[in-house]
Amino acid sequence: MSELRYSPPQEIRSAVWLMLNVISLGVIQLRERLGLTPHTPLLPRHAISNLSRFLAQAEPALRRCLYLCAAELGALPVFPRETASSGPARPRETTQHIARASQPAFRLFETRAHRPDAKPPKPTFKTGPRIRFLDADDVPDIHEYDKLPSDILPAKRLVRRLMALDHAMDHRDLYIKKIRRCLGEARQLIAKTGKRLFRHEPLTRLQCETAQLIEAETHAVQPHFNSS
Repeated sequence: MSELRYSPPQEIRSAVWLMLNVISLGVIQLRERLGLTPHTPLLPRHAISNLSRFLAQAEPALRRCLYLCAAELGALPVFPRETASSGPARPRETTQHIARASQPAFRLFETRAHRPDAKPPKPTFKTGPRIRFLDADDVPDIHEYDKLPSDILPAKRLVRRLMALDHAMDHRDLYIKKIRRCLGEARQLIAKTGKRLFRHEPLTRLQCETAQLIEAETHAVQPHFNSS
C-alpha cells in the first residue's frame, strides 16, 4: 500500500493551489476585520453569521485539498500499536504532534468506522416559552427572544474552529502525513457534500466551480485507496 500513489492532472493541482490561497486569505481577512484572537469569547450576531458561513465552506474545502495532496504523495505504512505484553510504548516525538491541548486540531476526516455498540442520541423535545419565577435561580433561554443583528452571543466554539483551520494551513505537512497513514483504511475518509455546498457565497462563482472540481476529484480518487 505504501507504493500506491495518485498522479493528478494539472488542472487539479491548480485548483488545489487556488483553493488553499482562497482559504488562507479568508482566514486573514476574518481575523483582521473581526479582531479575533484565540480567546475571543463573544461576537455580534452578524459577525457570527459571517464566520459560520465561511467555515461551512472552508473546512470541507481544506479537507479535500489536503486529501488530494496526501494521495499524490502516496500512502504510508501504519505502525502496529504496541500492547502491554510486547513492551513499553515508544514516546511520541513532539514534532509529530499536530496540536497541543491549548491549540485546537483541525478535524481531517468526515466519516468514522461503524461502531456496533453506538447508540443514537436521545430525542430532545422543545416547548414554548417557560414560566419563570423571579426568585428562582434560572438561566433564560436566548432562543425564546427575537434575534437582532446587534445581539452579543457566545462565539468560543466558532473561534476555535477558525484557529484550528489556521493551524492546519500553517502545518499542512503534519496533517498531510496523518492522512497518508490513513489512506489504506477500508473506508471513505471524506464524505460527499450536500447539494447546496460550494454553490453560494461567501465563495465567488469561480471559487465555487473550483471547489466543486476538487470535490468530484476527491471522490473519484478515494476508491483506489480504500478498496482493501
